[in-house]
Amino acid sequence: MTPIKTIKHYPLSSPQRDIWFDQILHPNVPLYNIGGYARIDGPIDQARFEKALNQVIQENDALRIILHEGESLPTQTFAENVSIKLDFHDFSKTENAHELALKWMKQEFVKPFQLYDGLLFQFALCKASDNCYYWLMKYHHLIVDGWAASLIVQRVAATYNALATKQIAKQKNYAYPDFIQNDQAYLESERFVKAKRYWQEKYQKVPEPLLMRRYAAQFQGKTMKSHRSTLCLQRAFYNQLIDFASKNKVSTFHVILGALYCYFVRTCNREDFTIGLPTLNRNSAAFKQTVGLFVGISPALFRFGTNLSFVELVESIRKELQKNYRHQRFPLGEINRKIERHSYQSLFDLTLSYAKHDFDTHFNGNPARTFYLTNGFTPNALVVFIEEFHQQDDVNIYFDYNLGAFDKDEIERLKAVSYTHLRAHETPEHLVCRLLLE
Repeated sequence: MTPIKTIKHYPLSSPQRDIWFDQILHPNVPLYNIGGYARIDGPIDQARFEKALNQVIQENDALRIILHEGESLPTQTFAENVSIKLDFHDFSKTENAHELALKWMKQEFVKPFQLYDGLLFQFALCKASDNCYYWLMKYHHLIVDGWAASLIVQRVAATYNALATKQIAKQKNYAYPDFIQNDQAYLESERFVKAKRYWQEKYQKVPEPLLMRRYAAQFQGKTMKSHRSTLCLQRAFYNQLIDFASKNKVSTFHVILGALYCYFVRTCNREDFTIGLPTLNRNSAAFKQTVGLFVGISPALFRFGTNLSFVELVESIRKELQKNYRHQRFPLGEINRKIERHSYQSLFDLTLSYAKHDFDTHFNGNPARTFYLTNGFTPNALVVFIEEFHQQDDVNIYFDYNLGAFDKDEIERLKAVSYTHLRAHETPEHLVCRLLLE
């Protein structure tokens, strides 16, 4: 890598501060390593791929973020001169090349980043055969979110394809400091004041924790690890679920959230349900094209009891979220401080994330499919992640569960009650009937 030159120091944005605060509570833990890999079914020119990576790094300044320790909060700079040498690994001469490539990528993915004074991403290219390559994409969450990760894949592919045909693939630059400035203005605005009042009123009475860390003692004060369980929904049925949601003027996200509500209010014997919902937080066309961390977490609180029909429930969820989304930009860390909560995600025990990102792309005509990896840690008891990256593919639903809160059998029961009947091509109405009977 060539020497890095930096200039102006910038403060962290609100989303970055929330991530940073939680990361320093768990030093040397890959709590916020995000990304995964793209499988490319066809040959890749290594020199061209390296050139494409470096061009995209130069055109997207968030990839060049360097954090610097400060007296209270860190600052960040954007390195001016970054040129990486492609990290290439050839497994094609070995037996089980695909398995070895995946194993190596998973091992690299869970290595913690050095938080200060260095780049906060890692790229590598692994060759499994002449016609199959894996591109490892690992980022610290401080510099990108899921939406940004999809922008990077699209831009690297577009640049690679342009270089293959000797065209100029110059991308328009969208600067992350523009969001930092916009964020500072929001923190001093009347919108911020109104949002503060809204969340303080909503959480005048803070709900009791939904889930207990019953198995936490075995970790003896160490950061508790997590495991992942995956449910795959066939595309044909998922499309039926979309149709059901559309017919009832809600979204598929509302339907799945409704199923989780039914499960947890009954199994936990509760009248309320709090859940963290990641929000895009990109309120302009320019921000939707900007690589960087924008995503926020909205702590949704539902108090609908257990007497509503399922359609009434998801309609109520939709209406409640519409009210929340007017104030979704208010930082979660600020919500915690205003209600005298100090842990980053203490308002809720689980999150539901719906990632409908565009990863449909190709490298010189060779199709690529993107998969997310798990870092093996989650600060929540449970993270449910719906992965819809490719329009024609089946849909993966990941259950990342904290080993202090769940064991494998409990997660399998949760999946069975909430989703197994979806896989069996039953209608959502049937699903709810079974939920009510469980």
